[in-house]
Amino acid sequence: MPRGPRGPMGGARGGGIGPMRGGIMFLQTCLLVLLRREKSYGYSLASDISQFGFNPRTLDMSIIYRALRGLEIEGLVSADWDERSMGPQRRMYEITPRGLEVLALSMAELGNRKREIEALEHIYEQATNRNPS
Repeated sequence: MPRGPRGPMGGARGGGIGPMRGGIMFLQTCLLVLLRREKSYGYSLASDISQFGFNPRTLDMSIIYRALRGLEIEGLVSADWDERSMGPQRRMYEITPRGLEVLALSMAELGNRKREIEALEHIYEQATNRNPS
């Protein structure tokens, strides 16, 4: 998939909110991973997001829904009303084929970033061991 000045999910590259900076891109990637496993609704995703280090008690639901809406606008997830709900109707989110493609690209990018960080840590440890403070 060709990439322009924006990342695979439309976020500005180098703008300080990339996957490893804990911003919306990381949240969206986590949501795509959860939706890869099974379709779900917002409150369930908010609960499951703790697996990635987010604190569901302090993460505002509006942020989750904004991230989901962004994914929907990008065509990475689809949402339909769950007619089977016993209570208020809920929107069920599902990853799209395009979402699967973008998730694979994002995971590859995260893997590359992980290797870069590991190399940085290794060199830092070597420098620190040579020149202890």
